[in-house]
Amino acid sequence: MAATPVVGKRNAALVGHGGAGKTTLAEAIFFSQGLITRMGKIQEGNTLSDYTQEEIKREHSIYSTVLPLTYRDHQITILDTPGYLDFVGQMVSALSVVDGAVICVNGATGVESQTVRAWEIANEHELSRIVFINQLDRSDADFRELSGEVREIFGKRCVPLVVPAGSGDKVEGVINILTRVCRIRKGKETVEVEVPSDLKDLVEELRFQLVESIVELDEKLFERYLADEVISDDELAEVLRRSTIAGEIVPVIGGAAQHLVGVTTLLNLIVDYLPAPDAKRRIGGYVPGTDKKAERPLTQDAPFAARVFKMATEPHLGEMSYFRIYSGKVRPGDTVLNANTDTTMKLSAIVAMRGKERRDLTEATAGDIVATVKLKDTHIGDTLCAREQPIVFPALTYPKAVSFEAIEVEDKAVLEKISSSLQRLHEEDPTLVTEMNEETRQLVVYGMGELHLAAAKEKVQERNAVKFEWTRPRIPYKETIRGKAEAQGRYKKQTGGRGQYGDVWLRLEPYKDGELNFVNKIVGGVVPSRFVPAVEKGVRETMRDGVLAGYPVTNVQVTLYDGSHHSVDSSELAFKIAASLGFKKAFAAARPVLLEPIYHLKIFVPDEFVGDVMGDLNSRRGRVQGITDSGRMKVVEADVPLAEVYKYINTLRSLTQGMGHYEMEFDRYEEMPAQLAAQIIADSNE
Repeated sequence: MAATPVVGKRNAALVGHGGAGKTTLAEAIFFSQGLITRMGKIQEGNTLSDYTQEEIKREHSIYSTVLPLTYRDHQITILDTPGYLDFVGQMVSALSVVDGAVICVNGATGVESQTVRAWEIANEHELSRIVFINQLDRSDADFRELSGEVREIFGKRCVPLVVPAGSGDKVEGVINILTRVCRIRKGKETVEVEVPSDLKDLVEELRFQLVESIVELDEKLFERYLADEVISDDELAEVLRRSTIAGEIVPVIGGAAQHLVGVTTLLNLIVDYLPAPDAKRRIGGYVPGTDKKAERPLTQDAPFAARVFKMATEPHLGEMSYFRIYSGKVRPGDTVLNANTDTTMKLSAIVAMRGKERRDLTEATAGDIVATVKLKDTHIGDTLCAREQPIVFPALTYPKAVSFEAIEVEDKAVLEKISSSLQRLHEEDPTLVTEMNEETRQLVVYGMGELHLAAAKEKVQERNAVKFEWTRPRIPYKETIRGKAEAQGRYKKQTGGRGQYGDVWLRLEPYKDGELNFVNKIVGGVVPSRFVPAVEKGVRETMRDGVLAGYPVTNVQVTLYDGSHHSVDSSELAFKIAASLGFKKAFAAARPVLLEPIYHLKIFVPDEFVGDVMGDLNSRRGRVQGITDSGRMKVVEADVPLAEVYKYINTLRSLTQGMGHYEMEFDRYEEMPAQLAAQIIADSNE
């Protein structure tokens, strides 16, 4: 039996920098199709997308929103995503399950940092793209200049296809450069008119550029073009369509969503120029629990397979899991396998979500983006599939958190409640991470920036009716020695009854291969073997609590080589105390130093800001290891003490006009400068 193809569906994400008008564009799309009676406004908190209390309060997107509609007999599912770097995790999740992306550019400010980041992530997922330059009703917006900037930054495959008719607040329609057709709005109608005389030269200039870009992608067409043969608009459009789907060309269109300019044109391009869900024919994965590759045909007749990309608590609906179906079909009541956790579960309901609105479905098939009541033991990125033919898709990769704060509260029960709530937030946003640092005994929260952490804090406080403040996390310093020393530890206590007696001689020296290497070199039984474990225990407990400033001791070899005992008064406790006393004496004489954690940073920064960034790194005791290229960005790699990284993301964004971002990971411990170490030791002993 022939496979049933996925027809009449498109899945696309709206991505770009905050302020580019993505949410307004989504409103305009739905209003233009008569699906809402008026366009909501972000400032009024009545848009389809930004409907949560946090988003209404902050007046910008925090979460991705699923917005399905029907247009030209096609089911189009739009995912509106946040535009601020702090919430990049939502964009990463959304781009992992769509087939195309609409890159939104602010008509006043041009290509901004998150626009570049969105493009990079779309590249990683090999997505087809359309660039929509929005807000061209602004008096300072210039389509020609902006499309040139897009082309300069993202490459020559970005070619203008649709220009606005008019400028500033007089923008009233769009012109298709390929067909030279101008359509403007007159009341509620769209009519075709002649291209305005003042735009004819621009249209011809851009059309020449567009045609050359198209014919270069088709050998036969290129030969005809060189031979000055007439090539029809339909022929050019077909190559443009195929090339856009293949990612070889990116149409750039202009519009003004607030005034519905270019909105219908964009919908037509989504249908005609972005790929159907089965365009790639098959999706790859692995047999669960193995590294053996597996595949699924992207058809409705194949075994069911889907990826979870969003978890959320929806008003009046409870906890929901959103997923994209790649193959097969599923109905309410079906049992599916979570291939990541090897857990089977029954889907109690299948729903199509439009913002916060719910529509129950009797069936969902390949290409659909739907939701169900939260699934047990299921997380973002997990694969749901048929039990009989399991498959697991490759894990999603998220940017690592770079901003961090600590929480300290006196009530342990409150801390546990906060920790549990933060863990639930991590289920909704993998870029928000919580860790109980055993060394500093602090609950540390990691996120993508101050805005990200502030939003998490507010949500935790609202959900749990608790109050807490951020505090600067303590740095997990360590103590060690650079020299060799010996000392006696002797503990003698005489009471009315039985006394306490323990006597040891310890030798301390540096050790490279671990925290502690304990060596027993007692001969002749001067320290009975039954007390040697107590000596080691005393050493380990003292190392845990530190000697210089209360930080754990590491990289030390301790040799027990002599001592004495009393046949009646010696005990394990006495030898443990004696070992602690001896360790402290020897440690103080063995050139003790303080170690600090060093992190390796990869800083992505535009070329023009490299000098400023390097100067700031020097002020943070950073050591630059090299500079490489990554697209239009430079990558500055540097080793920086963790103590100097706190709130660095704020400084970096300030230095780079918001365009810089970085990754960091622990690299090593190394000795602190003596002056700084002395201050930390003094502060800890106050």
